Amino acid sequence: MNRTDSGRLTWCLVRWALLLCPLLPSVPSAALNPERPLSQAQVDVWQTENGLPQNTVTSIVRTRDGHLWFGTYDGLVRFDGARFTVFDGRTTPLLSTGSTFALMEDRHGTLWIGRSENVVQYRDGVFRKVLGDELGQGTIWSLSEAPDGTVWGGAGKGLVRWKDGEATLLTKKEGLPSVRLRSVCFDRDGTLWIGTSGAGLVSLRGGRVTTWSTANGFPSDQILTVLPDPAGGIWVATAGAGLVRIVGDSRRVYGKADGLPTDQLTALALDAAGSLWIGTWGNGICRLREGAFSCLGAPPLSNDKIWSIVPDGEGFIWAGTWVGGLNRLRDRSFPVIGVPEGLSNDNVRAVLHGRDGSVWLATAGGGLNRLFEGRIEVLRKADGLPSDEVSSLFEDRSGALWVGTFTSGLARLRGGRIDLFGQAEGLPDLDVRVIHEDRKGAVWVATTAGVAVSRDGRRFQPFPAPDGTSLKAVVCLLEDRAGVLWFGTSGDGLLRYDGTELRVLKTRDGLVSDRIAALHEDDEGTLWIGSAWSGLNRLKDGVLTAIRPEDGLAEGRAQVLLEDRDGGLWLTGNKGFQRLLKRELIAASSGRSDSIHPLVFGLADGLRSASFASGQQPAGSIGPDGRIWLPSYRGVVIVDPTRIPPPPPPPGVRLEGLLVDGTPRAARDGFEVGPGRSMIEIRYAAATLQPSELIRFRFRLDGFDQAWVEVDTRRSAFYTGLPPGRYRFRVSSRIGEGPWGKEADLLALTVLPTFHQTAWFRILALLLGLSGVLLAIRSRTLQLSRRQTELERLVAERTEELRLANSRLSELSFSDSLSGIANRRRFDEMLDTEWKRGVRFGQPLSLVMADIDFFKRYNDALGHPAGDKCIVEVATVLDAIARRAGDLVARYGGEEFMLLLPATGAADAMIVAEAARAGIEALGIPHPDGAAPVVTASFGVATIVPDASGPEKAGDPAVLVSAVDAALYRAKSAGRNRVEFGAPGDTRPLVPGQPGGPGAGMGNSGAPP
Repeated sequence: MNRTDSGRLTWCLVRWALLLCPLLPSVPSAALNPERPLSQAQVDVWQTENGLPQNTVTSIVRTRDGHLWFGTYDGLVRFDGARFTVFDGRTTPLLSTGSTFALMEDRHGTLWIGRSENVVQYRDGVFRKVLGDELGQGTIWSLSEAPDGTVWGGAGKGLVRWKDGEATLLTKKEGLPSVRLRSVCFDRDGTLWIGTSGAGLVSLRGGRVTTWSTANGFPSDQILTVLPDPAGGIWVATAGAGLVRIVGDSRRVYGKADGLPTDQLTALALDAAGSLWIGTWGNGICRLREGAFSCLGAPPLSNDKIWSIVPDGEGFIWAGTWVGGLNRLRDRSFPVIGVPEGLSNDNVRAVLHGRDGSVWLATAGGGLNRLFEGRIEVLRKADGLPSDEVSSLFEDRSGALWVGTFTSGLARLRGGRIDLFGQAEGLPDLDVRVIHEDRKGAVWVATTAGVAVSRDGRRFQPFPAPDGTSLKAVVCLLEDRAGVLWFGTSGDGLLRYDGTELRVLKTRDGLVSDRIAALHEDDEGTLWIGSAWSGLNRLKDGVLTAIRPEDGLAEGRAQVLLEDRDGGLWLTGNKGFQRLLKRELIAASSGRSDSIHPLVFGLADGLRSASFASGQQPAGSIGPDGRIWLPSYRGVVIVDPTRIPPPPPPPGVRLEGLLVDGTPRAARDGFEVGPGRSMIEIRYAAATLQPSELIRFRFRLDGFDQAWVEVDTRRSAFYTGLPPGRYRFRVSSRIGEGPWGKEADLLALTVLPTFHQTAWFRILALLLGLSGVLLAIRSRTLQLSRRQTELERLVAERTEELRLANSRLSELSFSDSLSGIANRRRFDEMLDTEWKRGVRFGQPLSLVMADIDFFKRYNDALGHPAGDKCIVEVATVLDAIARRAGDLVARYGGEEFMLLLPATGAADAMIVAEAARAGIEALGIPHPDGAAPVVTASFGVATIVPDASGPEKAGDPAVLVSAVDAALYRAKSAGRNRVEFGAPGDTRPLVPGQPGGPGAGMGNSGAPP
């Protein structure tokens, strides 16, 4: 390796040893592993666009019922892991003015809410004021409960004490050095500690007040947070003097010299593992563990100014920011090495384990990275590489490292020397994708213009392809145990070269696709062939069998094929990666079984990116310890197949609310629904704050549902027009593909009958009917007998004429003649009707607009009959999606369709649209001239709560149509075959990088709280 200029080599001392055996175990994604650096934490963010009323989160508490509560400048918020419930002046008069700054749950389960205007309690769904501003205490910044149950509050104008239902304000008259208080807490010994703004730290015990300030040697007079330590003593966060630890008479100060990024601290919290979490003003979050600090800033945090921190019982860390909303820190299921850990670039394209223990990482733009003995060495163009755009890697039998690039040919690193190879040395092209040394010592190089081979290590000779074959798109190369070379191409099938003859296998021979992405030969001599998106092939003893996505694969892409020690095949794609058992694949391909149970991992498991490397080798590698390294667009993911994190145990389920015809009702067991009510919505939630996308639900209404109804992540059950009777609602949940939890028997309800549904009314009606029939028969027997024949004929003729006329009129008026679904006229009528219903009941109204992608090309290529058939099949899929009584699917015009979803929120509408999109793609209608091999559709979604008296954006159905049309335009512009959501009032197409568009951002700043 050329090292004439040592300054060119960048050595990054990182905590990389934490990312290798045995310090990188894959742990369940609940608790944060204290042994990992914080750069490995997955950060989830919620802001105003996700439902927050405001992006300043001032205080956080998790109550014993599992809810997360937090205060903002514009309301109190309750969070169940998926939905935000906002309590403000519109719903709670006691919270109509002011902001929330302190939250505490007392020993009885009552939530105390300290605010700038008052102090409020919440219990059993009821808010109660316990203090206004009659004491003149000002803003309540902190609340704490004493061992005897007395509640103390640190306020802007003194110390408030609630005892036996009476509030008292303590000021300087009682010995306080200042009335500007920011924090109060009780330590293990029952001492009350008070942090002041400007007068230092105060302790109160047995009526005695003691003050620590700069006047007597304390490092700061500005105390923002005081935290008791269960082991004894307290922690103190100061504004300008760092962190202070006090135990008895001893005092320890931590500052920048100890590893803190700043001395401006704001919040403190201790987790169950004993780690201290520290919020800073401008430098994110820090963790103190065994004397060492680990810090995390923005990004990935949404803001560097932290106001509040709370660890919860599940091991998550919740952080409220100044202007960035709510952040959650959780462990990744698998460690990642990327730029935060010291890599020169996040876009890793290939990975190779060298025989000397090195791990080589090829990056697109950051050169070549070598991981060795806890260090990262970066080799770039300035150090002798032909380019920083590295594509492929190979170590030959001599130990030389061959490095392919996207733009500048090939390099060989051997004995500190770098040799370069380009077109002058015989390469067909400078874009190198695959390098391989065969058993005879010849080096094969695949470029985008063909394949070349070198037998002397100096010159390359083109490898000729016979007529009718192509080697211009080789992306993977394998030499099997018999010495046969296999070339996988990205469009020209699989080529077999046995030294004398080149043979081509394509879809006509049984391949699932001509786009080959990966090859693997197992110990039994079976060749596994991965395609770009259509599944796998298995070649054994000359027999080619197929495993397709419809057989149970989680994703059709197989960008790499790696086999672990337990017979599992690991495949990467653009949605994550999966593990498949070979025995299940063999059984499925031979027709003996249709059960494939893949383990699937994606963004919900904490991956920084779900898109993995492809189109070059090696797109994955297995180390000597059996760990699997998978290069992605945001670092390399390390998987230990022996330590796959199991899903957490299934959580319990709780009742969140009940709506009858859109009106909230008190949810209680034995609830009675009055007669004539049409729609009942039961809302429920899991008693966990695990990522909502992982939690699955099923419910059953005994007395109505015949079986359990699985609804994935939806947290509401809807029932329309329930017959009178007694019912019991049950629900259970699970996390991921784990077991279902214990059934929660949440609600017993009774639907009361209307007047005409009562038993006595039916009896009376029957008696009256019988009497009327007898009188009619007696009075008209003779007349009917004379006219019977004539009347029967006339009635029959006219009834048939009327039936035919009505049927024809209905078809012409409301049905689309081609697809059989509703037409544009019917849609317009129902939109107006549901809009008025939404105005009346305040229910959300969602609209989904679908458009078949590249339909004109399809029509032009196959003709109108084929186009009509395509429209009919798409309409059938959409009609199956619209399952509720009020849902409507209509042909809007040409290849455009509308789905009208009354009483459906945005999240559920997006689920419906995604199901429709996947259903159309699953039809597998071949498209002769489209961007994808099958017919797909693009979807736009918009949701609004109609309000005839409200602003323009909520007062006209046309606004909803415009919003969904704009969302559809965005889906088309963003690449089609996708779902986009449109906000009413903004119908402009979003342009990346423009204000409001993808990639747009804004900076915020503010003074410390």
